[in-house]
Amino acid sequence: MKSIFNQIQTTVAIAALTSVATFTNLPQADAAAFKLSWTGNQGYSAKGQFSFDDTSSSNIVTKDQLNSFAISFFNPQGVLLREFDYSFPNSSNSFNFNFDRATRTVLQTGNFDTPNGFDLGSDFNTDVEGLFFYTFGDSSREIPEGNIFLKDDNSLEVSPDVCQSEPTNPSCRLDLGGSLTATLIPEPGTILGLLAVGFLGKYLKKSQHLSRQ
Repeated sequence: MKSIFNQIQTTVAIAALTSVATFTNLPQADAAAFKLSWTGNQGYSAKGQFSFDDTSSSNIVTKDQLNSFAISFFNPQGVLLREFDYSFPNSSNSFNFNFDRATRTVLQTGNFDTPNGFDLGSDFNTDVEGLFFYTFGDSSREIPEGNIFLKDDNSLEVSPDVCQSEPTNPSCRLDLGGSLTATLIPEPGTILGLLAVGFLGKYLKKSQHLSRQ
């Protein structure tokens, strides 16, 4: 009797797992989503998320392929400073973002207005004060190409060396340096599949233990 009962339990478990597996193999929306993360030299940080049409043949994702984009900024104590949630299609010249699908990296080696840089946050063209997050370099001012700046005004950029020696310099507000990284967000089906496999593994171990009693 115990053997028959165990067989029934195992059959039910496998049937449940098959149902979950079938669900996880259903066609997913043709979109990919990534988390964004950045921390500057002074401890300011950014967290965000973006998604895009994954059926595009282009290897570089620009604002024209984006479905969504949101980013939030925090001070070194973790207090939210401001958040931006963009709508698409986006025709603003102040928004620039470029992502390499092959390497899964945000392009940030060029200036804010180039295909290899980014320009996020407030609009330089209309806002005197705000929260400006962008890449910039100028060899004449000893600012390396692709240096990331987080500023709350339109003051002139200075080199990282100046900010390191003069951290209270008004032109060094708020932060600079670091790298904007992107991390893939797994699809819901993938997560459910892993949970189902874990459940079956634990169930079979428990069944084997009970069958020995």
